[in-house]
Amino acid sequence: MSTLPITRRMALAGLALLILLFSLPLGADTVQEKLPSGRYGVASFHQAELSKPAILVLHGFLTTHNFNTVMSIAELLAENGNTVLAPTMTLGINARQGGLSCDAIHTHTLEGDLEEIAFWIDWLNNRGHKHIVLIGHSSGSLELLAYLNKNPHPAVKKLIATSLVYADGFNATTLVEQQIAAAQQKHRQGDRSLQSYTLSYCRNNFLAPPYVYLSYTAWTRERVLTALKQSPVPVGIIMGGKDNRFQEVWVQELQQTGAEVLIIPGATHFFDSHHEFDLHDAILSQLE
Repeated sequence: MSTLPITRRMALAGLALLILLFSLPLGADTVQEKLPSGRYGVASFHQAELSKPAILVLHGFLTTHNFNTVMSIAELLAENGNTVLAPTMTLGINARQGGLSCDAIHTHTLEGDLEEIAFWIDWLNNRGHKHIVLIGHSSGSLELLAYLNKNPHPAVKKLIATSLVYADGFNATTLVEQQIAAAQQKHRQGDRSLQSYTLSYCRNNFLAPPYVYLSYTAWTRERVLTALKQSPVPVGIIMGGKDNRFQEVWVQELQQTGAEVLIIPGATHFFDSHHEFDLHDAILSQLE
């Protein structure tokens, strides 16, 4: 029998191992904890000295802590000597480790996400971390802001929000208003059947009951701006100058809230290519 298939399998196994090793922050462990919901949550965790702030990094819409933008931030902070916790929201799936597709059946709510965020912050605090900084990307930034709006832990000292969104800022206002009105009517009637919505980058294929859709769209543009003005901790916002998911007026409105807003010229929503280094410099500057 030819040895070539075996050689290929060995090479692929080695490559898979390398991918696994490089997909975690420096010295990171994968932790799994039972959440108040009864499901298990998974997170990447890098333990460092207590003298520096512990950082909780939260991913964006339907992704995981292994998403490129989030993973690179976690690696940066671990190399900076910070304790880093990057949880993956379960989104109703026990020990979720993969991204969730738009056309999956969505039964998770924003309120459930906030309960999980609170759990992981308590988890960090119980390990002796009295100074915690929150860093989110995209809808992760929105959820961390929503958490701050609802009885946050006193150990949380700052929020750094990258590519901050508002509830369905990605789509046409008319469509969003029509969908919300229809969902509200069905919700009032007690209708919990699955509907197809347009939400974030999901185009008419976010499959969920009305109450799920409404839980996320409750965080409108106005509510985000109000929450920023009322935030109990300082907020730093980092936006890409070429983030085409928003109109230019959104950045101007963010600047009027009193939050510190930094624009990285030429950067997209995901700060890809060489703008990743600009994002990292901006985050380290915010931490200082």
